[in-house]
Amino acid sequence: MSSIQPSDPPVPGDLQIRCADADREMVASVLNAAYSEGRITRDEHSERLEKVWRSRTFADLVPLTADLVPTDVQRMPRQVATSQPRLVVDSSHQEQAADTLFTVLGTVRRQGVWRMRRRTTGLVLLGDARLDLRQAVMEDRECIVTVPVVLGEIKVTVPDGVEVVDETTNIMSDVKIRGLAPAPAGAPRIILRGMVLMGGITVTGPYHKGLAERLGIGV
Repeated sequence: MSSIQPSDPPVPGDLQIRCADADREMVASVLNAAYSEGRITRDEHSERLEKVWRSRTFADLVPLTADLVPTDVQRMPRQVATSQPRLVVDSSHQEQAADTLFTVLGTVRRQGVWRMRRRTTGLVLLGDARLDLRQAVMEDRECIVTVPVVLGEIKVTVPDGVEVVDETTNIMSDVKIRGLAPAPAGAPRIILRGMVLMGGITVTGPYHKGLAERLGIGV
């Protein structure tokens, strides 16, 4: 469960201390988790998130999660347990050629520390492709994946703070985007294109809970 760990009780006036971007990101993570769990609506999430980025002091931040976490409003937030990694964008040296994902009756992977090019093309036929973006670096703020899938599957794992847009053409197929909170304006964007024929694409964000976790069983 999301939580803010309070620091020692501050002296009067400590809540008027200026907050940093890291503090705002901590509170934003709590709001993202609350939205994904259904504890606040999309409108509430958007309204509070807007206030987060306008906050100047801890006094501005504390009320935004007062009804979501067991915290004393007289204490300053110090750490958020649900802080998630973010996609890194580095456009300083972009490859002109597209990355190619091609597999027939096999598996192709992109994982660990790797660079996601602006364009990714290829073909997944009777196989699967797995893209793990949690440690990846995007070469542009918007990257397009155009990989036809025929009787196969693409699995994409993404960190918090990224927008995924489905523009695929589906024929007897299934495209799922789950476990992602609404991305802030200007967030990195991944666009999925191409035809999916009797296959599937699954995008999984950090807030997705598997069946075992929802039932409270397993590790």
